[in-house]
Amino acid sequence: MQNAVIYARYSSQGQNEQSIEGQVRICKEYAESKGFNIVKTYIDKARTGTNDQRPDFQKMVREAASGAFQNILVYKFDRFARSRFDSMMYKQQLKKQYGIRVISALEPVSDDEGGEIYEMFLEWNDEKYSQRLSVRVRDGLTTSIENGTYTGQHLIYGYKLIDTEKMGKKGKPIHRVAIDEEQVPVVKFIFEEYAKGAGKKEIAAALNAKGHKFKGEPFKGRTFDKWLANEKYTGEFIIGGRVCGNMFPQIIDKALFAEVQKRLVKNKILAGANSAIEPYLLTGKAFCGHCDTAVVSDGGTGKTGKKHYYYACKKMKKGGCNKKRVNKDALELFVIKCVKDFLSDPKNADIAASDVIAYYEQRTGDDGLKSIETRITNARKEVEDLTNAFIEAKSGLLRASIEKKMPELEILLHELTLQKSRIELERGLKVTKQHILSFVAELLKGNENDKEYQRKIIDNLVYRVYIYDEHYVVYLNLNGGQSVEQVSLQDTNNALTGVLGVQTQSPLAHQLRIIRTFTSLQAALQLPISCKIRIVQRHKATGYSSRQ
Repeated sequence: MQNAVIYARYSSQGQNEQSIEGQVRICKEYAESKGFNIVKTYIDKARTGTNDQRPDFQKMVREAASGAFQNILVYKFDRFARSRFDSMMYKQQLKKQYGIRVISALEPVSDDEGGEIYEMFLEWNDEKYSQRLSVRVRDGLTTSIENGTYTGQHLIYGYKLIDTEKMGKKGKPIHRVAIDEEQVPVVKFIFEEYAKGAGKKEIAAALNAKGHKFKGEPFKGRTFDKWLANEKYTGEFIIGGRVCGNMFPQIIDKALFAEVQKRLVKNKILAGANSAIEPYLLTGKAFCGHCDTAVVSDGGTGKTGKKHYYYACKKMKKGGCNKKRVNKDALELFVIKCVKDFLSDPKNADIAASDVIAYYEQRTGDDGLKSIETRITNARKEVEDLTNAFIEAKSGLLRASIEKKMPELEILLHELTLQKSRIELERGLKVTKQHILSFVAELLKGNENDKEYQRKIIDNLVYRVYIYDEHYVVYLNLNGGQSVEQVSLQDTNNALTGVLGVQTQSPLAHQLRIIRTFTSLQAALQLPISCKIRIVQRHKATGYSSRQ
């Protein structure tokens, strides 16, 4: 029997997150079903996913070195870390150093290799569907726009719905938007004060002092963020590519609205200038080829005042390594070119597609669906039993205990039902290899210099990058149908020696003799590494080269 610990986190007072007690209980039930022995529970209450604000999380990572447990159970993967970078770094650290796995009690399939590309495919497929759907929706909106009837979109503060004499298809009255007389003065006050130069927090404080509330709670500065930019208050807005001027009655005149927009733009520019942070896309994924230490952000300002950004070995910055730093943008672009070059080969694209299909079949298979259905049935029975117990309870303490547990079950039922719906929906997609290949082909058309495109590629497709002096080794989130437990610098060095056949320390030999095949790599590593590794070379003359 393997030992496991539970990590639970509750980040806010919202009602859409499972409580600490609920997370722990569900993890214990999962552990019992899998035969895990729970040895400890770590809990961070009312804390965010930021690592330095989670003392129990850090304690758990430190105590992993004891060897007392082999698994970490979480309610959902976002309880472990909200940031994919953080999640990946800590998972790699725990697995590489201590052989510890992170397991979700609720999500049926791990957030592992094939799933990264699969998520990208789903996003792409949704975009395609939205494009097709928008044509039909746009046609259907024409009538509503012409007669000014409510189209079902979000109703903003300051307005209310009233019934008309017309009836809809299901026999329900068609609604019309009207001014809410109690809320209109508040809306006007917000716009007028902001245009005069008042801050959002200042405006909120003034409204609260007058006894105004929003959804029963005091106003907050961020409450107005979207209101101040919403053109519906002027009586005209764009919907379905058309101007609609008879759906929302005017509350704010266009001159005042324009003045507010100027101030919003000015404040956004100032905020951006003060808080802009250069994104280091390979953080947590790039490592030094000299000492296997993570490379981190580095930079400086030149004589002309121009800022320069680099990746530098963390140990080098402390004087413990001689690896020179690398230009940030050049390295990120190089990795993107590497990925695109790799997937441009039809054989590699086919391997990637096979990985995604295998993940899809695992995720949407009968076993996963039946498991969720069983848990839904058990949760419903527990709700029924608790309801009966509440009715029969004579003790106020017992009733209070039942009332506390019931919301947890309601949240669990909601999330399990949502999981089931997602899987059933994905089943209906009937994803084929050709679908994935079409997605890969379109993905390759992206602008490799665009930072958002680079972020998407690196987040989802790049597993690890080793930075040497004359070449880079890039591991991708692909496994060719086989499993790789971990990859180390020593493994990579062995592979390079076997593949390159290098008998000299001459940098020129490295430049001229970088040749890679899956077969030779597999033999050199003595691991079923398959297509997960990608060795590429940095030529000084051209800046980029890659060979099969």
